[in-house]
Amino acid sequence: MQGVEKSHLNAAIASGLTAYYDLMHSTVDDALRKIAAYGKKDTLGMDAGPEIIICEELGRYDAGAVVITEEAGSRGVKLASDTFRPNDPQTFRTVFISDPTDRSNQLKAFLATCPKDSKIGAVFSEPNAKAKWEEKFGGPASITGATSAISCVRRGAPIFSVIINYITKEMMVSCAAGNRIIKLPDERVAPIDFEYVRMHGKTIYFPNIDGRKCMRRFVTFLGDEGKVGYLQNFLDSGLMSEAETKDHIHYDKPGGPSRVLYLSSLQPRKTPVGFVLANGEKIGEWIHWLSLIRFARSQHDDSQPALIIYEVFQDRPWTKEGVLMSTPPNYSVFREYDGRLYIDTSWLLRMPNPSKLRSTLIVAPFDNRWVVRFSSQSGYRPLTF
Repeated sequence: MQGVEKSHLNAAIASGLTAYYDLMHSTVDDALRKIAAYGKKDTLGMDAGPEIIICEELGRYDAGAVVITEEAGSRGVKLASDTFRPNDPQTFRTVFISDPTDRSNQLKAFLATCPKDSKIGAVFSEPNAKAKWEEKFGGPASITGATSAISCVRRGAPIFSVIINYITKEMMVSCAAGNRIIKLPDERVAPIDFEYVRMHGKTIYFPNIDGRKCMRRFVTFLGDEGKVGYLQNFLDSGLMSEAETKDHIHYDKPGGPSRVLYLSSLQPRKTPVGFVLANGEKIGEWIHWLSLIRFARSQHDDSQPALIIYEVFQDRPWTKEGVLMSTPPNYSVFREYDGRLYIDTSWLLRMPNPSKLRSTLIVAPFDNRWVVRFSSQSGYRPLTF
């Protein structure tokens, strides 16, 4: 990694851990309290607290940093020009994108059963906490747990992701040095940075599909009460019929940042998953996948990527809140220039609220022939950085 990228990564790790340990020392009552003066009307303390800390910590690291979050939208200077200028460094601002608390509905339901004066860290330190979470919200908790995530886009490319799992007290870091996961101590007693993770982290692998019959088994969000349009977007993508969807769906209410881990060595081998889908969801749900995809290499051939990703679009795409759920190349945040693919952050930051950008993306093991065949026949773009 370049020095500046390592510096950005260490700042993100420090920001995420500061927010994490602050939440662990909060009470259940603090976490579930409505915060009417911040974010959306249904914002709780467990949403607002981590977001405020992450934004403030990244702002102290770089006062000019652009930080995109769901509750606050974006913080930082936006660009006024409508011109895509690949030779202008301002076109490729360094942007941090964070989902400070993912799976907040599940976390809210879990904490609602706990004494209000309990510390959250103590709740998740109980011997049966992980088993209770998996019973209610699926397993393994290393994938299904509530998380906090920070990713960084620099010069148009995803350079790292940091995902912290509240339930299992683990942190996953993805960067040019690889994809690793570490167990977090109950107290923040020593500096935890890139070098610490590199030395003590366990490598996360993304196994081949090996020609098994699970190529069409998948994980995506198909909607729940109050969140309509997702099933329609999925069916209109043409991947499979509604009956086939019921046959092949592994889980239909997954988290966002951690979803790609269903394809990893953290998922039990007895229930392998063939692909995951971002189903017309906001950027904060799927941006954290991109560095894992970029830096995951085949266990058998490190010259071969372990994962592939395609951008899905439709002739008549659905919208939510006036935003396309699946975008064709000419409306996509992914732009091609001089034979390379970029994330056009200048275009992203011209949106009134960049956190509302949506996409439909398929991610699969590189040898999932069904996904490759279907995506190629449909004319979907493979995304490589």
